Amino acid sequence: MVSFRLSSASPRPAGDVVLVLPFHSGGRPGPGVVDAAGRLGIDLVGTVGRVVSFSGAVGEHVLVAAGSSVVVALGVGDSPGSAEQVRGAAMHAARNLRGYPALSTTLAQLGPDRAASVRACVEGFLLGSYRSPFVGSGSAPAGSEDPAGSVLLLVGPSARSSELRQALERGSVVGRAADWVRTLVETPPGALTPDALAHAIRARARTVGVSCVVWSPRQLEARGFGGVLGVGRGSGNPPRVVELSWASAGRQPLALTGKGITFDSGGINIKKDSDEIAWMKSDMAGAAAVAGAVIAAAALGLDVPVRAVLPLAENMPGGHAIRPGDVLRHPGGRTTEVTDTDCEGRLVLADAIAYLARSRPAGIIDVGTLTDGGGVGHALWGAMGTDPALMRALLDAGQEAGEPGWELPLVPSYLELMRSPVADVVNCSKQAPDSAVLAGTYLRTFAGDVPWVHVDNGSTAYLERAADGWPEGATGSPMRALLRLLERRC
Repeated sequence: MVSFRLSSASPRPAGDVVLVLPFHSGGRPGPGVVDAAGRLGIDLVGTVGRVVSFSGAVGEHVLVAAGSSVVVALGVGDSPGSAEQVRGAAMHAARNLRGYPALSTTLAQLGPDRAASVRACVEGFLLGSYRSPFVGSGSAPAGSEDPAGSVLLLVGPSARSSELRQALERGSVVGRAADWVRTLVETPPGALTPDALAHAIRARARTVGVSCVVWSPRQLEARGFGGVLGVGRGSGNPPRVVELSWASAGRQPLALTGKGITFDSGGINIKKDSDEIAWMKSDMAGAAAVAGAVIAAAALGLDVPVRAVLPLAENMPGGHAIRPGDVLRHPGGRTTEVTDTDCEGRLVLADAIAYLARSRPAGIIDVGTLTDGGGVGHALWGAMGTDPALMRALLDAGQEAGEPGWELPLVPSYLELMRSPVADVVNCSKQAPDSAVLAGTYLRTFAGDVPWVHVDNGSTAYLERAADGWPEGATGSPMRALLRLLERRC
């Protein structure tokens, strides 16, 4: 576990502590470079400038020997440096400098907002240091050395500032929460059944005082959760729903829900693509992200009311599995004709949205790996909704948190594509190829007139290959965006 300290000390290597110094685009020196070069008696700027492959782009790095010590020139992009640049550079540094037990850096001196840079630096080091606990028993692969155990943030005379200390603590809470979400998503699906996931969430919620109730199948039936019960019917591992509450008196809570399919085989419409089914353990990433955001909000002591209802199920084929043509009933009485059992995530989210809408919350945000995120690529999640203010707030929060999203349109006429002759709606159109927008069109019908936003994190929750400083695997997205939204609502 990485530990962090703030210091007013001048930048200098000391023993086995590696000094990490920022360089902007074009090799221009960042905070601390000139000071460190003078103390070391070396032309650090000239040395780095002679490295042809180094442009100063975020994450590029050059190791420079300084006597018996090591200095790392770390690219941070254009000046003056935003929190996102700091976070990204810190992630790269943490990944590329494994094996060094201790680091010191002036990264947090970048940008106009020192507190934001401190927080981003801590988040970045924690995200970049993450390594899945589920590894093989053989020899360790290249690049798997232990991350730095300590990071000293050289922030100058303001090291004793209470604002910076609070920023460090917030960055630590956020980074560790995101890494907890990543571990849940990386857990083998046989070990993370609906019941096991419910217990993992409850155990963490209790550490920070979040109210957590786990509903049994009998309670789901009493509450009309026909979507969750239907999807979970083919599995030997019964479904669950987790309810989380972090209360604040006098205001209606923001309601959250997330898709918690602990493994998605596709059901009767079993997945044909072996490459896709191989990582369907990640189909519960929406529920994990929502749980992580609510629990982190409590850990930060945010004065914001929030309530989450998380449907957890395993979508498997079997003698009791739902069939195409079956009709499921949701809370409040709306019904869905199942036309594709591999469109199961929207069935369980429909239950949660309909249930939450009846309590008239301030708004509803649902998160689910339903499609590819709307075709926006691995760097963005897609979103659509009925309330411009809630949408804008979420997009702004995602941008600030380093987990940006992109708004997709909801086209009213598309509802005609979701009509059913035997139910209120179909879960997958028979008349058009499925898409993120059609999935959102389906979910929209369950929110009524409550402000609602749907986030499709199928593009960002689990990367099939390394990209933008992230390794292959779970990212925790969009937990940090949701948490930043809760912070903004305080």
